[in-house]
Amino acid sequence: MKTLITNADVVTLAFGDGEYISAEVVLESDIAVAEERYIRPIVGERLYARLLDGDYDTLRTDYVAPALAMAVRTMIQPSLNVRTGQAGLSISASLRSDSSTKSAVEGLQRSLVRRRRALCRRLSNYLSNHASEFPEYDRDCDALQHCVIDGGYIQTC
Repeated sequence: MKTLITNADVVTLAFGDGEYISAEVVLESDIAVAEERYIRPIVGERLYARLLDGDYDTLRTDYVAPALAMAVRTMIQPSLNVRTGQAGLSISASLRSDSSTKSAVEGLQRSLVRRRRALCRRLSNYLSNHASEFPEYDRDCDALQHCVIDGGYIQTC
């Protein structure tokens, strides 16, 4: 399976200093699903194919990769918050930590989703503003140029 970034790229771009995780935690299928769900609706089929072929390296590196890496992180973060093993699911907790742990987990996820949305919007706006540089890009096929979700409200253009 060919993807736009590697699992090491996801760790480098979407996890900050002190947030160590092994690159092997990020599956190639996680990246492929994030591309399908978040990147292809922005770039369109023709530009996506060119990116997969290695074209437009600056676009891929500066705009696509950060958005894609954060999309992968928002997808896998819930599974990183818990561990599974021979005995099943285990959640590290201490006395009276349930509510603070739950609010911290929810706050982290909201923050990651906001970052993903901002990075995807940044990619979409860059493509729209520089469409002449990317003949395969079709603004009419860019979902974020036609639909925005703000505060839980869907707005179409």
